[in-house]
Amino acid sequence: MARQWIDFISRHTIEIAIDGYPMTGGVKSRVERRTVTGYREMAPFATLTPFIDRFWHAAAAENGSFQHYTIVPDGCVDVVYEEVAGRVRSLVFGTSSHTRSFHVTPDANYFGIRFRPGMARHVLNLPPDELTDRHLDLPIFLGLRPEEVVEAASFSAQSGLVEQTLIKTLHRYDITPTPLDQAIDHVQQKQEIWRIETLADMCGLSFRQVERSVKTAIGLSPKLLMRILRVQAAITALQREPQISLVDIAGTLGYSDQAHMNRDFRLLTSSTPAQYRRTLIQKA
Repeated sequence: MARQWIDFISRHTIEIAIDGYPMTGGVKSRVERRTVTGYREMAPFATLTPFIDRFWHAAAAENGSFQHYTIVPDGCVDVVYEEVAGRVRSLVFGTSSHTRSFHVTPDANYFGIRFRPGMARHVLNLPPDELTDRHLDLPIFLGLRPEEVVEAASFSAQSGLVEQTLIKTLHRYDITPTPLDQAIDHVQQKQEIWRIETLADMCGLSFRQVERSVKTAIGLSPKLLMRILRVQAAITALQREPQISLVDIAGTLGYSDQAHMNRDFRLLTSSTPAQYRRTLIQKA
C-alpha cells in the first residue's frame, strides 16, 4: 500500500469545534492547530494497517506559552516521542473515556504512533484497562530507546524504523488480529453494528464474555466503545460533507433521533454536531 500524506489529523478523532483537532475521512488528530506547526501524517505499510492507524509528526509553536491539546475519545492508544532542546522522552497515552488535556512543551517536536482500537495490547507490556484516561512514561518500546527513534533523520525515517521493528516483532511472536479485533474493525468500517449482542455473535462469545474481553483489550466497556465509535462516525460524516443534514446522519448511524446523537456527541466532545459543523464551515 502506497504511503500517503494527510493534511489533517485523524481517523478516530478530529479537529473539533472547541479547538480540538481534525479528522479527514476518518483520521484523527489530537493536537490543537493553533498550538502546532507542520503537522503531518503518514499511513503505515499495508501489512501493519490492522494494527496501526497512522504515524504523525508535529512541532509545538516556537517561543509559545505552555499550552495544551484536547484529547477526544476515539478508542485508540498513542505512543508519542517528545524532543526539546536535546531532551527526549516517550509516552504512552491510554484510551480515553472522556475529553482530557495534555500540556504541550514549547519548541518541542513530536512523533506519534496511533494504534487502532485494542491493537496496542499486542506489543505493549501494559494492561490497557490500567492505562485508560492516563499517560505514562515509556522508557523503551519495541526494544528501541526513545533516543534511537528521535535520532532518525526525518519523519519518514522515524516511521520506517518503527515499522520495520514492529513487523519483526509481529513475525517473531506470530501476532495476528483476534476475532474480537476483526469484529471491532468491521464495526468501524461498516458503521452499522452498534449492539453489543451483535458484536458478541461476531466473536462467538456470550454477552458477558464480550464485556470482559473488550474491557481487557481496550480498557473501556463495550457500551462506551460503541458510543465512541458511533460519535467518531458522525464526525467523519461531517468532515466529508459539512452541509449534510444532521437528521440524516443520526438516521444512517442508527440513533433513535437527532437528540440522541446530540447527547452522545456533547458527552464525548464537549460540543454539539451543529457547533462542530459551524467550525468546519468557518475554517473551509
